[in-house]
Amino acid sequence: MFKSEHDMRAAGTWDESRQAVTETVCPYCGVGCMLELHVQDNSIVKVTSPLDNSVTAGHLCVKGRFGFQFVQKRRRG
Repeated sequence: MFKSEHDMRAAGTWDESRQAVTETVCPYCGVGCMLELHVQDNSIVKVTSPLDNSVTAGHLCVKGRFGFQFVQKRRRG
């Protein structure tokens, strides 16, 4: 379980019915892994990959799976 999911469940704010899922391509390397971004309240709360994807078969590297935290940092640099 993602830490963000764990923390939100503990706080009672995790609500899959309010989450939108957007497909995109991972930017970290040239493999082209498909990502599914789970977004709730304008924040990415989880990243997965489709099980039927021929490249990833549902698996992601650590950057693809957890790199979304960088996107949401208010101050980068």
